[in-house]
Amino acid sequence: MALKPRIYSAEKEYALPKETLWQVLADNNRLNEYIGLFPVTFRNIAKEQGGIFYREAQAKALGLVPLLWQEYPFQWEEGKSYTVERFYPEGPVKHYTWGIEFLDTREANKTRIRVSGTFVPRNALGILAIDLIAAPSVKKTLAYMDDFLAAGATEAHQAPQKTTDHKVNLQEIGRLEGELRKYPVSEGFILALRSHLIHKSGHDAAQIEPYPVAREWQQDPDDVLRGMLYAAKAGMLTLSWNLICPNCRVSKTEHSSLAELQPEFHCDLCGVNYDVNFDQSVELHFSVHPSIRKAYAEVYCVGAPMITPHVKAQKIVRRGESAEFAVPPIDGLRLRVLQANHTAQVGSAEGAPSITYTDAGWSHASVSGSAPIRVENGSSADILVVLEEVSWRSEAVTAAKVTAMQEFRDLFSSEVLSPGQNIAIGHVTILFTDLVGSTSLYETAGDSSAYGQVRSHFDFLAARIAKNSGSVVKTIGDAVMAVFHVPGDGLKAALEIQRELADFNKTRGEAFVLRIGLFSGPAIAVNSNDRLDYFGRTVNIAARIESQGRGGDIVFPRNYLEQANLKSLLDDTGLEPFEAQLKGIEGDMELVRGTVRR
Repeated sequence: MALKPRIYSAEKEYALPKETLWQVLADNNRLNEYIGLFPVTFRNIAKEQGGIFYREAQAKALGLVPLLWQEYPFQWEEGKSYTVERFYPEGPVKHYTWGIEFLDTREANKTRIRVSGTFVPRNALGILAIDLIAAPSVKKTLAYMDDFLAAGATEAHQAPQKTTDHKVNLQEIGRLEGELRKYPVSEGFILALRSHLIHKSGHDAAQIEPYPVAREWQQDPDDVLRGMLYAAKAGMLTLSWNLICPNCRVSKTEHSSLAELQPEFHCDLCGVNYDVNFDQSVELHFSVHPSIRKAYAEVYCVGAPMITPHVKAQKIVRRGESAEFAVPPIDGLRLRVLQANHTAQVGSAEGAPSITYTDAGWSHASVSGSAPIRVENGSSADILVVLEEVSWRSEAVTAAKVTAMQEFRDLFSSEVLSPGQNIAIGHVTILFTDLVGSTSLYETAGDSSAYGQVRSHFDFLAARIAKNSGSVVKTIGDAVMAVFHVPGDGLKAALEIQRELADFNKTRGEAFVLRIGLFSGPAIAVNSNDRLDYFGRTVNIAARIESQGRGGDIVFPRNYLEQANLKSLLDDTGLEPFEAQLKGIEGDMELVRGTVRR
């Protein structure tokens, strides 16, 4: 005889906007740990014929009773609600559905939260387990929010943490702080890092992302990133490289060295293979060094909304059925079917308000975003559809960014790809400089004296390149090749070099004149003589552009002027557009010569 479902529900109103409550309560990994649920081990994706996919999971209830279940994907609409289902093939519980709704109230900046769970026991032991574990978790979820408010918290990163009895080696952390102070870091950074490593949960200490932490500490993001690189060199932190799927944007594997990267990896959630790319699929994370404390990023939830914050809605659409997707006021949205990876753009003025999915893909390439989108499933299987932002997460520290920093190259010169390995970079900015008249310098000053003068100008260049988040890749005779993650940093460095070169010449008694050329585009990163180097068409064009300089100028592609953030940097610069035929490059290239007004 089947036992009746047991339903639990609780509601409470909070004087907080939906956005804040969503960020706190949709972070189920943190929530589940705090309310006392058990860590979970998830296996790879499995799929029933014609059905939706699921993950097999296992855990130990109360640390003793083994549990096995099938966890189906979360379904949600950002800021409105989310639910998740689990099916237990054996054991005391058959099935449960858990969810939270975020409801409007009559007062602004107030939200009513409704937490509910439906549990189906298999036997009398299941009833007991539900009463002991499941039912209290509904109340504990609201208590989690009560603790959040009681602490005076107003932002999601201030969410309460479970009290732990982890041991910290205070003597070692004190010693390593002394090592860290040898580097150019602020005392505020050192104090914030110390507090984080001592007091934060195991998950937060084991997976430290520089930019979200910088926001929490209210410090400059790039200063925090540099500080963490120094802390890793001092022995307070370890660094790792996480392979991120460019679609679902979830970490798939973790490596302690760039040399361990493989050229291709598989995402079981999206169901496809991807080439490794420094821009989108390799991110840098830090962790507390084990000599300070042991910290593990235990998993309590694998599919919650805040794990993929770029996904604004995710819904299961059964065969022959339909679902509506409300469209938030955000540019650059798309619909995507997980596993198949078929996409349709959202927001086209010509697009229809509804769209059908078949076994061959979407019925249209785009759909209107002016009203709720109706998705019809005309395929032969159940599908999971997401409405997501296309743009990449700005808070990620990608390998493309960090490997372009001088601090990284100086501190971790051994961090290179394995011999013969090459990794694509979707967009990088290459800068070349060259001394005008250096041949005559060697003739008049002699080799030894001329070399010393050239070395001093290398130091001058390196300082301004590093100041603008770039790094010197190599010197070629008296020329320098540098790399930057974004064009703005490269252009700022070039402008500073030309503006300050006259003063440098005065203080050193030199008469250096420089040509500078910049170009941005894709490249490949390689291991060259045990150093990270860059090759490809972008590098070749940058070198050719530099040769178009006359001396005392900066030459760059004309499309830089189409980017508002770059054009604003050139307000006090004389600009001369021209076309040039670059050696080995087909067709004329539209360039601009910028002359700095000192």
